[in-house]
Amino acid sequence: MEIRHLLSFKEIVEQGSFMKAAQLLNYAQSSITSHVRVIEDFYGQPVFDRLGKRVVLNSFGERLYHRVLPLLAGYDDLCGLKNEVGEPAGQLRIGAPESTMLYRLSPVLQKYKSLYPKVELIMHNSTCPDMRGLLRDGSLDMAVLLDRMVDEDELTCKPLFDEPMCVVLPREYPADELIYSPSHAVLYTEAGCSYRQIFQQLLADKDIKADNIIETASVEVIKQYLLCNIGVSFLPGIVVRKELSNGRLKAIPWKSLNPILIQIVHHKDKWISPAMKEFMRLLEEAALGWSSAVSG
Repeated sequence: MEIRHLLSFKEIVEQGSFMKAAQLLNYAQSSITSHVRVIEDFYGQPVFDRLGKRVVLNSFGERLYHRVLPLLAGYDDLCGLKNEVGEPAGQLRIGAPESTMLYRLSPVLQKYKSLYPKVELIMHNSTCPDMRGLLRDGSLDMAVLLDRMVDEDELTCKPLFDEPMCVVLPREYPADELIYSPSHAVLYTEAGCSYRQIFQQLLADKDIKADNIIETASVEVIKQYLLCNIGVSFLPGIVVRKELSNGRLKAIPWKSLNPILIQIVHHKDKWISPAMKEFMRLLEEAALGWSSAVSG
């Protein structure tokens, strides 16, 4: 017994005759009759009572009909999935550091969800080394990393944007350059953060001993500590752009031949789903605007 046999049975019941069902399904009437015979042979009993030239659904046929309906509805739903293959849907698990998630991805996420509401976005905030591990084991579909370029055999990386970085100083800091100030703590991002090591090297180059340290995973907390004159830090410029423009903080731009980049990273063997492909497309479009804003 096959789906086509049950479909013929359903249409006979709903059309009221073998002939009408055959016309609707584009079968010869003999084919429809043989489909019913297959069903009756399978169950070992008839599903119709044949009363002269009329066929009437019997009690067993009634029971079968009501069980066939949800089965065929599910089959139609499965067949309809073919039309949805190219439509972004399902889950998309994306990793990003906090600063990128807050200050770069928010407009991208807003546009993406307006275009593709069927996609469930699961955002994961962690350090770049941790997210690389999650990409390798398949826990993340993709990541938008803020890091220097790293060559890895298992991962594919596409650089998008050279993120401007800076040493950030409180307005009350006693100099416009990085100096040893015992009254100011060194505000570190968490261990494993891609740009914490750069800050440590800058301090070492200035022969500044970091003996007064506050560490936190949140760039927003660091910004508030800077505004409260607690210490100095090293952050993406976009995190403090507003505070720099209104004079509440000051900064020393950082330049390097090996810059910190926003980059799309995924496993090299990862299938690029329609949902993932569209997110990457919108992200690349947004990165063009970031570059224009910096050059302008």
